[in-house]
Amino acid sequence: MFRIPTIMDADALLDKAFGRARKVKGAKKTKAINKISTVKQVMNDTLQKYVKAFPSFDNLHPFHYELIDIVIGVENLKKAIGALDAGRKRINRIAGAAIRKAKRESNYREIVSSAYGRISSIVYELDPHLKFLEEARVKIKKLPHIDPSLPTVIIAGYPNVGKSSLLSLLSSAKPEIASYPFTTKGLIVGHIRKKKNHEVFRIQVVEAPGLLDRRDEERNEIERQGIIALRHLPHLIIFVVDATLHCGYPLEEQLKLLEEIREEFDADVIVVENKTDIESKTNFMKISCETGKGIKELREEMLRRLL
Repeated sequence: MFRIPTIMDADALLDKAFGRARKVKGAKKTKAINKISTVKQVMNDTLQKYVKAFPSFDNLHPFHYELIDIVIGVENLKKAIGALDAGRKRINRIAGAAIRKAKRESNYREIVSSAYGRISSIVYELDPHLKFLEEARVKIKKLPHIDPSLPTVIIAGYPNVGKSSLLSLLSSAKPEIASYPFTTKGLIVGHIRKKKNHEVFRIQVVEAPGLLDRRDEERNEIERQGIIALRHLPHLIIFVVDATLHCGYPLEEQLKLLEEIREEFDADVIVVENKTDIESKTNFMKISCETGKGIKELREEMLRRLL
């Protein structure tokens, strides 16, 4: 989603800067000045690169903002990024003062040693923030690539009603599918390409994690990702019902969740009853992810409403 470079910890960052400085040649005065300048430049460029690599949270789409906030915590990210930028400026001031001192005085070794020590102290102060941002980078890298500007279909419903199977039949996604609840570990995205009037349209299909009928503050991180997707992304929601009750949830509870979604989220809704190869109890559109029954008709209806 965002191109963030690997973030070094304090030891690695100091090794990089001091290692580069060790290669400096020249007379004592010039060498001392250039050593400090090299460390300053490496620190400034590296820390600035880290700061600029993270997105501007004020300009993020609300979906991405809330998703990152749940997975990592936006305020914690801002704090860590701010600490790096402040540390970078402190290092620049210390190095600048040391360079000016080296130009005036002749105790070059002491000046370099003192500058190195003070810069090292600052970098070690930044170490928790560097490690936190590296962990954040890994988490952000694992987030699905979702483009809020594309026409988007959300597949929703209780756990184990067949959402993953339906996603794989409708789109390019290859989700993990198993016969037990909560297989989905987060948002899973597939794509559909449809040509119409000589123009190729790209549609996102997103499987929301199993949504349970309870207050938002009681939902876990994965369930809240589904709520965020429903709040910000869909042009269309496909709500999947399992009337066979093999999913483990009463039909009444599933229909209650359906009504809550209709009331809370501003999107067109198609309701489908899955597993109708086993049993059918409702008047909703009938499909079977097992046999493929009704999938073609559902896809056609989905595209008709979107394009």
